[in-house]
Amino acid sequence: MTTMIGDAADALLTAELSSWDESSLLDAWREVERLRNRLAAVEHRFVAEEERRGLPFTHGARNPAGFVRALLRVHPREAVARVAVASAAAPVTTMTNEVVPAPFPRVAAAQAAGSISPRHAAVVVAAVQRLPDVVQVEHGARVEAELVEYATQFDPHQLGTLALRVTTLLDQDGALADVAYRERHRDLTIRQRPDGSASISGEATAELAERLLTVLDALAAPRPAADGTRDLRTAGQRRHDGLLDALDLLQRAELLPSVAGISTTVLLTTTAANWSSGDAVAVTGHGAILPTREAIRIAGGDTRVMSVDLDEHGAVTGHTDTRRLFTETQRLAMIARDGGCTFPGCDTPPAWTQAHHVVDHANGGRTTIANGALVCGHHHRSHAKQGWRSVMRDGRPAWIPPPWLDPHRRPRTNARTRPG
Repeated sequence: MTTMIGDAADALLTAELSSWDESSLLDAWREVERLRNRLAAVEHRFVAEEERRGLPFTHGARNPAGFVRALLRVHPREAVARVAVASAAAPVTTMTNEVVPAPFPRVAAAQAAGSISPRHAAVVVAAVQRLPDVVQVEHGARVEAELVEYATQFDPHQLGTLALRVTTLLDQDGALADVAYRERHRDLTIRQRPDGSASISGEATAELAERLLTVLDALAAPRPAADGTRDLRTAGQRRHDGLLDALDLLQRAELLPSVAGISTTVLLTTTAANWSSGDAVAVTGHGAILPTREAIRIAGGDTRVMSVDLDEHGAVTGHTDTRRLFTETQRLAMIARDGGCTFPGCDTPPAWTQAHHVVDHANGGRTTIANGALVCGHHHRSHAKQGWRSVMRDGRPAWIPPPWLDPHRRPRTNARTRPG
């Protein structure tokens, strides 16, 4: 079988396409596409069979998608998508050799014939699954049949628009807003890029949406500068920063469960030389690669630094542990002194602040009350970019403004927290 398929591919790869007339060229191209679509249906059978045999467990994979990813070296999202479509469009043979028909038989038949693509199939399946249960029972088969017919005429993008119209017409009474539906289709997807950034998408229940909006009401409001200049961040940027502040507050509150016996920790790894110089790159606990300077900024003031010695084979030969964290007692003392964010004009309360080294720890600054200041997440991240610098004046944190704001660069304190 594999030899026959390979021979057909070899024949096409070596064919002299320049000698073909236009009709032959386009007919062959359409046939290749039809075969590509049919091969997806063939793969559905492979997926169903590997699940029937329990191969993911045998080969140490967490689940069928993990097995597909390892076997075929495909992207994790691609592996998940292939397994999902196969579960919808492939018949299943049970351990007793009973054949259970495919949940979406028309999709399966169209793919087997090569008349629709895997992406067409995914659109049809997703549209039917979006319907509430009562609507699916009554109209699911008809919706599947209609959309499969549309799929033979339109591309997946156009099909998605038509699918939305069909499902909306079937839900004129608002059944899609049903609580059970929203609960069933709740979702959060984080697609992390190699540089550590990510695209986030999902479907929130009413509870999650309300809790998130309440948190952002407090943490994503505009924050004008000390001189009254409006906050230049967009609404989306403020929401991003507000969510980041909320996660930082949650982690520092030490309310999260441990992971594999370790308290929830953002792990950033690089060499001691890179950490001191800010050069080269660091690696996060989830495998992203960041510039070391960015890793140092992320680490901020509440950082635990561990030195691990590795031999030429990568084995651990020793380690030391030095703490850069401000203790609870130190933070309480700083709360009593600062009363909240020390940045001029900011009214963020103490519970929403971070402990900041006035003289950076990497530059020899000590983790002491005399070298510490409470700063909100926004100003902790942005003060250096805006040209501000923190100092201690008469035992209290102060901030030196950038030259464009004050050519004399006179230190400023936050009169809203502790009038001086």
